[in-house]
This record gives sequence, structure tokens and C-alpha cells, in this order.
Amino acid sequence: MDLKEIRQIIELMKRNDLSLFYMEREGFKIKLRKGVDFEAQLAPTPEAKAATPPPSPSPQVAAAPEPAPAPPVGTFIGSPMVGTFYRASGPDEKAFVNVGDTVDENTTVCVIEAMKVMNEIKAEMRGVITRVMVDDSAPVQYDSPLFEITPA
Repeated sequence: MDLKEIRQIIELMKRNDLSLFYMEREGFKIKLRKGVDFEAQLAPTPEAKAATPPPSPSPQVAAAPEPAPAPPVGTFIGSPMVGTFYRASGPDEKAFVNVGDTVDENTTVCVIEAMKVMNEIKAEMRGVITRVMVDDSAPVQYDSPLFEITPA
């Protein structure tokens, strides 16, 4: 990746008001963040750790065990990149998938435009589409949920 492509990514981030861009290809990774890195700010500094007194012992209270969390209804197909989400290959074309459609690992579920390149996104699993999570032509971030899918 050259400086021109990095500048194009930065322009994409500005146009779509994105704060994080992450892309991974064979032997190459790039992560761009705009604004404050909240994760770094929330991490305690060594001075803060040393100044924090140890927690005082709390009285033992008998309580009923918490119920196990409910299993997730479905699994999500996430965006592998930052870009613009499209449900069809063109404005007058039929959507790749709709709620209720059965998909397999090789089914194209959408395209994501990144740096003027249309990238076909595959389901990468077998199942039934239960919900479309993103509006057509909406910007998406890396790992944004695109579709909810019930595995088959």
C-alpha cells in the first residue's frame, strides 16, 4: 500500500465520518484512528495503579446464584472492512439476500465499496438470514454487524 492509497482511506474516513479504519490482507495490516483513543485513556497508568488502595474485604452475603445468560438467537455476519454497504449490485438490481433466505458459505450477501472498489461479501456460514442490520448505502466500520443469521 502506498501513500496515495492511505490518503484515499483518510478521505473515505472524512466523507463517512468514520473514527476507525482497519484492513488486513495477506502479510499486511493497517489501522487508522481519528480522534481520541478512548481505550488508551481508560487504561490505568502505573502511577494510578500504585495509588489505588487495595479493596477492603466486604461482608459475606448469601445470595442466589445468577441465572445463566440466554443463548444468542443468532450469529452475525460482520463487515470485513470500512466502506459503504450495498444490498444489491446496482440501484435497479435485486437484493443479494432477504430475511428468510437460506445461505451457505459461498453465498454473496452484499457488497461493500471501499476506495471505489466493490467488494463482494460472502456469508461464510450456512444458515437463514433473520435480520438485515444496516440500511442500504450506509457507511459501515470494520466488524460492524451486517446481517443476523441463524446457523443451520
